[in-house]
Amino acid sequence: MDYSFNSYRSQVFSSHGMVATSQPLATEIGLSILKRGGNAADASVAIAAALNVTEPTSTGIGGDCFALFYDASKMKVFGVNGSGRAPRKLTIDWLREHGVDGDELPPFSPHTVTVPGAAAGWVDVVETFGTMELKDVLAPAIRLAEEGFPVAPLTAYFWARGVKQLKNSLNYNEMLIDGRAPRAGEIMKNPTLAKTFRILGEQGKDGFY
Repeated sequence: MDYSFNSYRSQVFSSHGMVATSQPLATEIGLSILKRGGNAADASVAIAAALNVTEPTSTGIGGDCFALFYDASKMKVFGVNGSGRAPRKLTIDWLREHGVDGDELPPFSPHTVTVPGAAAGWVDVVETFGTMELKDVLAPAIRLAEEGFPVAPLTAYFWARGVKQLKNSLNYNEMLIDGRAPRAGEIMKNPTLAKTFRILGEQGKDGFY
């Protein structure tokens, strides 16, 4: 696919908030949160969840979360480090006992995966800086995952590239349609991800971890 073209876009201004993402559906969700009275913290988590649905090749609740929040009333920037950690019981001795040895872990080994920090990060961002309930923040992404969305061309391209690695996972069929990646414009649903979001929104960190 050739997406090279010459264009010019003028500056965008707004007096009631602004959202910019790589996916129009996620941008729309971020704007909807602001229109409902949410602030930038609420919108950012709603956007992250929406991107998890529409661009699972780029981001997700199974990864990490980093956030910078500017509190205008205090004129101060706060940071959230939601990066994952190594599992508590994953020791070098345990790895050696299970045949993993040497200076490096195999790149596609399940033992290279850290404990997901994104879920805790989302909870912390909304509870610390947000103005809405997490279940309401995640509601638009839940609806998107349950009702389905049209897959964007670039996302479909990268989705197809990852099918081989994807099939190494236990529940890979949830991310495919008839064993293949969704095509551009095809409607993709992810009810299991919606269920995960709903549990996180209702039960918080304990529900996820």
